[in-house]
Amino acid sequence: MGNFQYLMKILITTGLGVFLFSCGSGGSNDEVLLPAGAVSLTSKTIIETPKEVIQVLFAEDIAEDIHQSKPDDINLPLGLQAALDIEYTGAFRVVAGGESNSNYAVGALGFNPENNSIFLAGHSHDNAIAEFAIPSSLSFETQAKNIPEAAVLQQYVKVLNKKEVGNSTNKINGILYHNQNLLVSSEIYYDGSAGNADNLQVFSNVLDINSSPYTGMLQLEGKAQAAGYMFKVPADLQERIGSEYITGWATNNAIVSRYSQGPSLYKFNPEQAIDSVVTVNRTIESSPIMYFPFSKDKQMVKDSNLYSFDVSPIWGPKSQAFYGFIIPGTTYFLAVGKNSGLHSGVGYKITQSNGNVCGGPCSYDSSDKYNYYWLFDINDMLDADKPWLVKPVSFGKWSHPYDKNGAHGIIGGTYDDEKNILYLALSGAGKIGSYDTPPLIISYKVIAK
Repeated sequence: MGNFQYLMKILITTGLGVFLFSCGSGGSNDEVLLPAGAVSLTSKTIIETPKEVIQVLFAEDIAEDIHQSKPDDINLPLGLQAALDIEYTGAFRVVAGGESNSNYAVGALGFNPENNSIFLAGHSHDNAIAEFAIPSSLSFETQAKNIPEAAVLQQYVKVLNKKEVGNSTNKINGILYHNQNLLVSSEIYYDGSAGNADNLQVFSNVLDINSSPYTGMLQLEGKAQAAGYMFKVPADLQERIGSEYITGWATNNAIVSRYSQGPSLYKFNPEQAIDSVVTVNRTIESSPIMYFPFSKDKQMVKDSNLYSFDVSPIWGPKSQAFYGFIIPGTTYFLAVGKNSGLHSGVGYKITQSNGNVCGGPCSYDSSDKYNYYWLFDINDMLDADKPWLVKPVSFGKWSHPYDKNGAHGIIGGTYDDEKNILYLALSGAGKIGSYDTPPLIISYKVIAK
């Protein structure tokens, strides 16, 4: 399906009001007829509007072939350029030992402002966390082997085995530093019954996770729909939203029916988790401002879970959002992750174009995969009658340096809200030998336009 057909399908099926995009090939910009009152723009147009909410979509952002980003040649999505100022700021490697290692890392990240460091969830078999000092100067080298390693502040320590009560989980989803405490959200990767409610731990000594007192398992309300990325709400929006912190998740692991069918946002209070006494009450209150239940007319895109040759570019059966945050100075919530199957479709346990036999869902064309973004407006969430009556204002492919056309997908992220730096973990992109598979950490400065 061509780019124009994709965009017309979006317009018809979602009812987007103001629909802005540029379309063309070979460097030309051909105007497309838009609904009455809509504004036509090219990729270089500066948007000025008295409205707080605009819809910004570009055909180029979901084109089949997109330009691969390199450290010195960044290809930013036009939808993000229209809404935000984004600058690529370099990369660093993360290699540590201890009770795990960085190979096949889960990839969840957490930022520590006290140490100017990040926490990383390591090998998926161990569910351990290490801490790395963010280098003062990040690398723009083109090959991973030339990118310096970050200093290790804490070696890997297994954390999911540290609990007083509750179920044992086996997948770290999110990491949040809060007032010398470390909050770790997790789940059971294959929870066939979708009944697990145990999903949160607190470590009260962030400087020494290995010997830290801990509390767990706690239960974030919302279960798998809520227990993922966690972030602080910008100060100017906390009163309007009614919370200082937000957690959320999406269809990122097995049994997608238990998840929000698109990125979710739940209000919660880390202090309640820190002060919890598990023998008295393990429930951590959380309430949704955006989520998309697995039920009729509540998914972000109707039947987005179904395997099809006609996959929606908004959200499909292989869409995953591993991190999200609100950009300070804006009302934008940016979710990042990966996607596949827009051009060839998605099947279940199929044989791909390269002969690979999939163990689950995958795209028919093995190369039909890419890193992706979704941009929402908080105003839409607060104005919606129901938390599922929200649509992204923009979405599309986001090519990153070192991701090899999406082969190295985003598996985690975190944001430094003082320096406005977004850190992303790219799966396996830090490989320099025959057998190592660590992620690579890349970074962007993301600020209000």
